[in-house]
Amino acid sequence: MERFIGIDLGTTYSSVATIDEYGKPVIVRNHNGESLTPSVIYFDEFNNPIVGSEAKELLQSGEENVAMFFKRFMGDDVYRFYAYDHEYTAKDLSAIMLRKLKKDAEEALGGEIKNVVITVPAYFNDLQRSETVAAGVEAGFNVLRIINEPTAAAITYGISRSNHQRLLVYDLGGGTFDVTILEISPDAIKVLATGGDHELGGKDWDDMLISHIVEQFQIEFGVDPTESVEVYNDLAYDCEKLKKQLSSKESAVISVRYNGMRGRYTITREKFEELTEAQLRSTKTMTEHVLSEAGLTWADLDGALLVGGSTRMPMVENWVRQMSGKEPLRGVNVDEAVSLGAAIQAGVEMQKKVNYKLGGQTSSNQQFRLLGSKKIVDVMSHSLGAVAVSEDGEKYVNSIIIPKNKAIPATERKNFLHHTKKNIDNDLEVYLTQGESTDIRDCIVVGKYIFHGIKHFSNGETIINIEYSYDENGLIVVNGIQQETNKELQIEKVPICEDMQWLYDKPKGKSMPLNVIIAIDLSGSMSGKPMNMARNAAMEFVSKIDLNIHCVGIMGFADRSKMFSNLTHDISSIESAINELDCNASRVGYGNDNNPLGDAIDIFKYKEDFKNILIVLTDGVWSSQKQAIKSSDYCREVGYEVVAIGFGSADKKFLERISTNSENALMTNLDNLVDSFGSIAQEISQSGGASGLKWNK
Repeated sequence: MERFIGIDLGTTYSSVATIDEYGKPVIVRNHNGESLTPSVIYFDEFNNPIVGSEAKELLQSGEENVAMFFKRFMGDDVYRFYAYDHEYTAKDLSAIMLRKLKKDAEEALGGEIKNVVITVPAYFNDLQRSETVAAGVEAGFNVLRIINEPTAAAITYGISRSNHQRLLVYDLGGGTFDVTILEISPDAIKVLATGGDHELGGKDWDDMLISHIVEQFQIEFGVDPTESVEVYNDLAYDCEKLKKQLSSKESAVISVRYNGMRGRYTITREKFEELTEAQLRSTKTMTEHVLSEAGLTWADLDGALLVGGSTRMPMVENWVRQMSGKEPLRGVNVDEAVSLGAAIQAGVEMQKKVNYKLGGQTSSNQQFRLLGSKKIVDVMSHSLGAVAVSEDGEKYVNSIIIPKNKAIPATERKNFLHHTKKNIDNDLEVYLTQGESTDIRDCIVVGKYIFHGIKHFSNGETIINIEYSYDENGLIVVNGIQQETNKELQIEKVPICEDMQWLYDKPKGKSMPLNVIIAIDLSGSMSGKPMNMARNAAMEFVSKIDLNIHCVGIMGFADRSKMFSNLTHDISSIESAINELDCNASRVGYGNDNNPLGDAIDIFKYKEDFKNILIVLTDGVWSSQKQAIKSSDYCREVGYEVVAIGFGSADKKFLERISTNSENALMTNLDNLVDSFGSIAQEISQSGGASGLKWNK
């Protein structure tokens, strides 16, 4: 029988569940017989991971190579955990955690387990959800689905209920907080609205205790005990235990030892609640916000279901009781409800895949079969949008396509007018966002999507039908069809690794395409290393400029000039011409009697629909300076731009005179030549011209 499990991949603790032979969801205990596995990983000197309770004990004993709370950093491309000579992302650490849960479940159930449903905070965005799936795959799973944690808890609670209920799921875990409003009916569990904060959880209550006790110790002894990693780890462990004690006791005692000093402090429940009032208030604000989004009040609800270990704190129960006017709903284990719901959903997914039957034909199987008749309707906690230019053209904005709290899967279609050119790749780039504001600064860019295979038509315009979707996992899916051909386009998702500062600048508008001639001195003094570096610099320029839009030509000059490649979009032709450049007297002579500016002007005169730029590279003094200066003056008059780069014996004042302005002239050395050409390509592409170049000197 093909086995499956559901996993609650928690910030502080994780749990596993499955459906037993009778069709009942049950917790799968780990190797130590525990229902919960601490989400803690220790790396030994050989970089072998130790996961769970043992890792947590090692942390307490002072070991430093211990990773925890990494779930909070899913989707963060900056976060790294370092152990010895290895580094780990949050996804890597989650994969290690999942691999351990998989191994323990296989030992407990007696066979290989491939299929899994993994839960995520409702407020996870596309990046975080994608990395969760990737971590599951890396751990050796076939990820059937990911579902929101409050939804999983609601499945556990509502699966056997046949009456109508509208309830709020208040899910406060060790590291994340979610609040979800849903309706349960005999035939459906329907989410109405959801929200949360993946950086708010029981850990933040612990941290407030730590800060308070450290402050008391400093008042008493004048030193900070957390300067010691071992003392801090002990204190973090003891504060977590203290928090739990205060859930059942009115006060508790905690001791801190550091450098022969011992502080002993009594913390009352009242003091604890005073210290953490701001954290509770944050959950209150989010809850009220979600109620407002759903157009409901507490009076419209039948009650609140508490989920997550941190809801055991009396302050949470009391607040929910006060606000709702009702006793919190019971019927689920706050630690296990999420994984049990995930297991039930896993069984449903397996039934979809194959003719899979759970349990025998006994009445005990009724609970599971009931879910098969219940439709689960979830929502996405973030609006999906795209980067667009505001109507006044003054700024980039977030254009919302699929609004928050729309039932998933969800799809919206938009038509995009795309301008094309002949004989080039007419790729279309779309930046997608998640966020509720039109202000791009309040949103995150979750992906860059490139549409390939767009056909050019004679009028230079085409319509791209773009389909934007959230799938049932809350993951973004994008498809595109070229209207005129009715053919599906190839779409590539590219990681956002580029500098996105341009989002906050004023849009430059659609600049005129550029014609760029690179004119390189081929006189005898350029032989050897100078010529090699000149070729490399030209190649760097070509690699950095967008040849889908702009044209590049290659010129060589000495006593006379020669176009090695006419202006073109074709990169192979350009690169071939660059490779041909050499100091060959039979082509251009060995001297310096030529005026490349005049020859470039003759070419540019037939390209007035483009902006024309000449880039000159030389290592010496020209005998034809007067003609070159005259040509430069003409370029200024008609709007052609000249950039002059020199090294060796070149004359800086002459370079400044023939450039469009003095800032466009550079005396450099061979070592910086390649970087300088790369900078020029980027600058003129972004600004639509050669004004105000930033040189890499």
